[in-house]
Amino acid sequence: MDTSSFRTYLDSKGMALFVVLGLMAILFLLGTAALTTTNIESKINQNYIQSVQAFYDSEAGIAEAMARINDDTLTLDQWAQAADSGLFQYQYYVSYDANQSLYQVISEGKDPTQTANRRIIAEISSSFVSGDISSPAYCGTGENSGQPNTINGNSSCPGWADDGDPNNDQSVSCISTPRSYVSDTDPVDFDPNQLITSNPYQIAYNTPEIDVISWANYYQDLPPDFTSIPTGSVTIGASNDLKVVYINGSQTISGNKTGYGVLVVTGDLHISGQLDWNGMVIVLGNLRTTGGGTVTGAIITPNNFDMRGNAQIQWCGDVIRKVITETGKPSLRIVSWKED
Repeated sequence: MDTSSFRTYLDSKGMALFVVLGLMAILFLLGTAALTTTNIESKINQNYIQSVQAFYDSEAGIAEAMARINDDTLTLDQWAQAADSGLFQYQYYVSYDANQSLYQVISEGKDPTQTANRRIIAEISSSFVSGDISSPAYCGTGENSGQPNTINGNSSCPGWADDGDPNNDQSVSCISTPRSYVSDTDPVDFDPNQLITSNPYQIAYNTPEIDVISWANYYQDLPPDFTSIPTGSVTIGASNDLKVVYINGSQTISGNKTGYGVLVVTGDLHISGQLDWNGMVIVLGNLRTTGGGTVTGAIITPNNFDMRGNAQIQWCGDVIRKVITETGKPSLRIVSWKED
């Protein structure tokens, strides 16, 4: 056998072995790369699923906060956990800016493995909320010229309205006004002996201005249950049947009247008779009392409140919350939203 031919044969076998080994190495590398890529894609997909789950839980926190705002079961300025922690993993924090009537909700969600975290911040608005009312009497200007009128800022609620939460029963200032204090008679002149509250500040000045017109317009659009007050001695509504009375114009209330719910007067209101009202009295014009009776809840006018006769105004935040909730509360609206 030719020696050169044999050497060529051996060289070709060595080259084939090298090629096979090279191909095997390439296939091994490709397989390893494929497995690595698969593992990376699986991890990315897992992280994505966990992130989406955390995001949905954050959104659930926003939804729960809005539901609690609507039914007045929300506690402001503290973190709250998911109502059903078995299904959702989130916590939320709600603050309220009375000047802009805006809620800010911060909701932090986690996936079930507690690996991924997402955070949403939303601003939520409403035409009005019970928290806007911080006293039993709200007015631009006011004067107490009669005896023995009283305005009581110490909470005293009837059983039908009491929500059982003592945190809602704090004393408040008897009168609040958006105007600044100038002197003893400007803008509010009330005998301190007729203002009853454990709060040392019986009159609160520079309070956030209430958009009373928006309140009145809302109750006009419901539509209201009554557009006038019946004559004679009447009872409007009941503790379990709250009503809305919307009077377009001025009104004088005489005789004996009892009511439950919301009374709106777009002009001036003169109470010359006996009015016992449980809820809110909203007057866009001036309000004057020369008769008697008791308003349990709050009276609201952006203008002048002239209190004479023998009238009583008794603060009860629970009545206000119940009335706003049950007479048709405006829906909330998300005005801004971002992921932080």
